[in-house]
Amino acid sequence: MNSIGDSIRKARKKQKLTLRDVSEAASISLSFLSEIERDKANPSMSVLKRIGNALQINFRDLLANDERSLVVRKNERNPLVQSEGSRISWYALSQGNSNKMGPLWGVLEEGGASGEIGVGHSEGEEFTFVVSGKLEIYIGNDRYVLEEGDSIYYDATIPHRYKNIWKGETILLSVSTPPF
Repeated sequence: MNSIGDSIRKARKKQKLTLRDVSEAASISLSFLSEIERDKANPSMSVLKRIGNALQINFRDLLANDERSLVVRKNERNPLVQSEGSRISWYALSQGNSNKMGPLWGVLEEGGASGEIGVGHSEGEEFTFVVSGKLEIYIGNDRYVLEEGDSIYYDATIPHRYKNIWKGETILLSVSTPPF
């Protein structure tokens, strides 16, 4: 399976885009994008979404796993994105890139956040359920605080961002359509 960096580079080159083209469209530095492509930096989910939008592809395609399995065992989950900077790890709860939904398990360390800039997708909807902890989420300019057992369903094209405001980890179950 290709690394995230390889997938980004291949998608960029296929579209005949330069590093500068993609970095400007994704609002990230050219050097950071270069590090991501060389697998020297581990991007957050927010950054991957912005890169996917810049490449006009679903960013889940950058993480594609062609193998499909009906069951994903807890001990077999590998992090899709594990960003030291944002302190968030996302794990796929399904396999295959032809799924119509994208269920994810999110582990947000204390203070973990998707970033200061809200990111919208080119299409779709998202559902998030707080398994444990406390989450602050902005959908556009609206702020919501979700606690254990709360959920939110929203239009994913509206820029959104979130932050763990709990003393400890916050665990999320998130489902998007189309899949991330």
